[in-house]
Amino acid sequence: MKSILAIYISFFLTSSLLAQEGALSKRVTFEYNNIRLKEALSDLTDRYQIPFSYSTEQVNVRQRITAKATDMPLSEALNLLFENIKVAYMKVGNHIVLRNDPSKAISKSTGSKQSTSKKHRPEPELEQPAVLVKQQESKPEELLPPPQDSVLALEMPDVQPVRRDGDMHPFDETLLNFEKWRYKSDTWTRRPPNEKRVAQVSILPFIGTNTRESDEVTNNISMNLLWGMNGGVDGMEVGMGLNMIKRDMKGFQLGGLGNKVNRDMTGTQFGGIFNYAGGTTQGFQAAGVINFANNAQAAQAAGLGNIVTGDVTGLQASGIFNSVGGNAKALQASGLFNQTGGDSKMQAAGCFNRSRGSSRVQTAGVFNWSRGNTKLQIGGLFNRANDVQIGQFGGLFNRARGEMKGLQIGLINISDTVSGVPIGLINIVKRGYNKFEIYGSEILHGNFQLKLGANAFYNIFHVGARVPPGDGSYIWGLGYGIGTVTTLSQKSTLNWELMAIHISENETWTNNLNSIGEFRFLWNHQLGKSIGFFIGPTANVMVSQHRNPETGEIRSPVVPYTLLDEDLNGNTNLKAWVGVNAGFRF
Repeated sequence: MKSILAIYISFFLTSSLLAQEGALSKRVTFEYNNIRLKEALSDLTDRYQIPFSYSTEQVNVRQRITAKATDMPLSEALNLLFENIKVAYMKVGNHIVLRNDPSKAISKSTGSKQSTSKKHRPEPELEQPAVLVKQQESKPEELLPPPQDSVLALEMPDVQPVRRDGDMHPFDETLLNFEKWRYKSDTWTRRPPNEKRVAQVSILPFIGTNTRESDEVTNNISMNLLWGMNGGVDGMEVGMGLNMIKRDMKGFQLGGLGNKVNRDMTGTQFGGIFNYAGGTTQGFQAAGVINFANNAQAAQAAGLGNIVTGDVTGLQASGIFNSVGGNAKALQASGLFNQTGGDSKMQAAGCFNRSRGSSRVQTAGVFNWSRGNTKLQIGGLFNRANDVQIGQFGGLFNRARGEMKGLQIGLINISDTVSGVPIGLINIVKRGYNKFEIYGSEILHGNFQLKLGANAFYNIFHVGARVPPGDGSYIWGLGYGIGTVTTLSQKSTLNWELMAIHISENETWTNNLNSIGEFRFLWNHQLGKSIGFFIGPTANVMVSQHRNPETGEIRSPVVPYTLLDEDLNGNTNLKAWVGVNAGFRF
């Protein structure tokens, strides 16, 4: 019998050592610098599925440790982890059980710089007696669970012994069924993560009904006097000062100073000064000064501004600014400016809007700037975008780096190509209708014209003069006009133009009204790739208040004849006639 017992004991020890060696030989890597022990243990459990068992009454897991291990067995890594604290460990079943060891010698090193180059041999583990509790005859549901924070409780599984006949020694039965009951040990070592409670009241962090567990517990109702700390809120939180949540907030949150949620916020936040959500905000944020979120699928309203580092869907309204690091599939309205790092849906600002991506609609008191494409821009001074689909309306200047597909209205309009219509005093289209003309007419014998814009609409800048008669007198004209082109064939076009030309007679500039209005109908034929000849009739009307200093008559020598000559009043004369223009176009 003694020999059989020795064999069983050897089998028991060998099996235990092999099981422990398998887990303790798992290779791990970590680096902790002045963090709490419970945070390090939680990290190892999450990354390597290592279950730790300990009693918070026995082991101080809030003490800070510093340790570093690089690709070494778990046994050596744990020796480094507990080197400078009075904590010992042993493996029981599939758990690493920790216990307080007051007699443990502590190294003089602070542990701030632990080398991983030197391999530490694991010290022999102390044999810890395991208490075996034989299952009672009562039903399983009648068994009471062990108290919380107990080190370890082992329960004998409800299994039949290997041998049915004859007597069996209890120790033999234990050894033979070792593998069946060793993994059924239940441990209550730490408070369950995300534990929920109905309510809590606090004055300051960790000074309240949840005491030192304030940052771990999720409450349905949280009432904070000055500064509250919660693991989470699933319901309502009200505080006169600052509310802080370690994880998620769902429901309603009101803070006299502000609210800070480290992860997601779902519901409504009201902050006297600020609201902060480190994750995604879904619902509504309102703050007296500023709202901050990582991503937002919500409406944000702030007296100063709203800041979102990621994407936004919904609404942003502020007194000064809205800033989005990603795309803004939202309406942005601010007193000063709106800014997005990606695409924007609609921006309205008192001063300016800026989008690093494409934008749909931008309206601003001063200017709009989009690095991508846009549908519509309305700016008090100027607009800038790539392709424009609907239009740009700027009081001073519009710039489309790509194609202008819609209507462009401004004092100066610039684009690369145009399939729409640019309307302004100056229209410059890089791949548009850009012509220079030299021609003669019965009014002014020599004329130069520059035409800029698109076929649908272009501007005409004109200067011309008559051949001096030799008596010292001279006449010259300065004009501006608009026109459009109709294509007849590959080499033939028709131009329809309206011109206004101011005539100065015998002086640098005649201040009196002395202007000619022209309607031109011109046919152009291309003689080569860069030159064409044009000719066509003109209908002319001259309105003048300029009197001949010698005769006192309101009559200008530029009028060759009249079909209509009528005095509108004692100071204004109207003349009309038909003429002709002919010249070369380049």
